[in-house]
Amino acid sequence: MALLARTARAFAPALARPEDAFAEAWLPEPERALYRAMDVRDRDHGCRVARRLLRDHPDADPVWVRAALLHDVGKSVAPYRAWERIAVHLVRRDRRPNAPRGALGRAVERDRDHAAVGARMLAAAGADPRVVELVAEHHRPRTGDPAAAALAAADAAADAAWRAGAGVADRGGA
Repeated sequence: MALLARTARAFAPALARPEDAFAEAWLPEPERALYRAMDVRDRDHGCRVARRLLRDHPDADPVWVRAALLHDVGKSVAPYRAWERIAVHLVRRDRRPNAPRGALGRAVERDRDHAAVGARMLAAAGADPRVVELVAEHHRPRTGDPAAAALAAADAAADAAWRAGAGVADRGGA
């Protein structure tokens, strides 16, 4: 059932319900402008990750929350078509062979590189350097960095909850 919901959301972005007021309350300009430019599905996911982070770390530094909200901003450099959004998730990031060619290859590369691209976007916009660093590391956190580890864990937990059909469990109450 969860896979059906994820697939439906890929084809119907209107099914995503990001908590934009929650997010924008945490984000200063210029970070807020980059958040607004994200795909609605990525904003929804960012809010879920931020809520999970706050659930697990209620006293988290606000910079951690801002990084959670923006961790996928690098995906906004070009729109994902529904089939691309699904295809890039069929193979785990760390087990992909060389990227395919054409549109699918570009989508795979965008997914693979989105952390670094997002960090560059944030730095160019004048975002907090710590937010930039956390976004850059959200798939491969440095050892000994509790903020990076917390963000990576919240991202993985939000993804797992969504795959299990409990996506709404990460809403509110944080």
